[in-house]
Amino acid sequence: MLNIYKVILFFTIICLIVIPIYSENFNCSITKAEATSTTTEKFIVILDKNAANNHFNMLSTCLEKKVNNFDPSAISQEEPNKDENEVLVFYFDSFTAYFSDFDSDFAMNKLNKVEGVQLVEKSYKIYLTRSITTATLKNNKLTKSNTSLYNLDRIDTGKRKYDGFYTYPTNAGRAVNAYVMDTGIRMTHHEFKGRIKLGGVFCNGCANGDDELGHGTHVADCRNNIWCCKISKHHQCEIMGKYGGDLLAATKGINYVINAHKNAKNKNSIINMSFSTLNYSDALAALVKECTDNGIHVVASAGNDHKDACLVTPASVPSAITVAASDKLDKRANFSNYGPCVDIYAPGVKILSAFTSNDNDSVFFDGTSMSAPHVVGTVALYISTYGNLPPSNMSDAIISLATKNIIKNPNSTVSYFLRVPH
Repeated sequence: MLNIYKVILFFTIICLIVIPIYSENFNCSITKAEATSTTTEKFIVILDKNAANNHFNMLSTCLEKKVNNFDPSAISQEEPNKDENEVLVFYFDSFTAYFSDFDSDFAMNKLNKVEGVQLVEKSYKIYLTRSITTATLKNNKLTKSNTSLYNLDRIDTGKRKYDGFYTYPTNAGRAVNAYVMDTGIRMTHHEFKGRIKLGGVFCNGCANGDDELGHGTHVADCRNNIWCCKISKHHQCEIMGKYGGDLLAATKGINYVINAHKNAKNKNSIINMSFSTLNYSDALAALVKECTDNGIHVVASAGNDHKDACLVTPASVPSAITVAASDKLDKRANFSNYGPCVDIYAPGVKILSAFTSNDNDSVFFDGTSMSAPHVVGTVALYISTYGNLPPSNMSDAIISLATKNIIKNPNSTVSYFLRVPH
């Protein structure tokens, strides 16, 4: 019996020591009064790797408010209604970040200085990158298909020679998970039968998996991206609806992909990001790097503003493969962004692909949005044929396959044109 009392006494002493130390970590460097405002805006907050739990407790303790930790793994990401004494905090364990609604001055001048906080960035709109206008490897089994599409005909050869065929590795994208972060996909379209899955809907007010703009459906179609052809698995991550999207929606979508990748047996993961910010985003850049640090290949469109791609995100992130657009004559498309952040060029003018009016619909679009999926497809072909690589090595492998110095007026430090492995 004496031993039991000793054990109880021991743990009591430990609790008396540990609890004050734990509480002192807060020091309430932010207060309820400072965070009080009738108008709040949404912010992305990225923390040090080991700061998440303490920071969460600090917010609820110091602000004296209920802190709602919304489930980031839920497929439906509609934000719940909150009362005036509640702060919505959405924690993402995959990269120790959250977003919440705070007064602007408080977020930028107070929260930004709290220990463990790496950056605070206000959320803002992101934009689609569709224009308004319409190494030699041996012993590989190849498939040769008739095609009238110049983009497919072009990327299977070095010289600009259109022979009416598209030649690619026979196992075309087997055992690859391709995540399309976009406006959704028309899942009933005949191009996607048997190879499409709803990953999640991450934008408020978006239709549940329906593509109301047609952009995501066009990007995901096999004729556009050649990742392809009935074998790879598509996961649609809807981050934009008919009213657009923002950084918060992209944050939720990226969190979903990282968690799905970590929990999957198949680690062959690629994200297509055919969207862009108007200016550089530290938060989005950090999240893209988190993807590639976890072994997820990120392919980003360069943007359609005829300016330096280093000024926008995700195109500017070094670990992403950034894709600019070329036309049928191997010229840089006049709308395409350019510059040292561009890794490679791919067809992006008059690209025919699926659309949303019906299950057999198709349409021509221009844009670096259309160029990026060609590279996603090439990465998928490489993985299914030769095996996966870390993202940095995969970028080198894709560039080593490319045709060099063929793009006219590239306005870039490189002039590489995409070529599929064969």
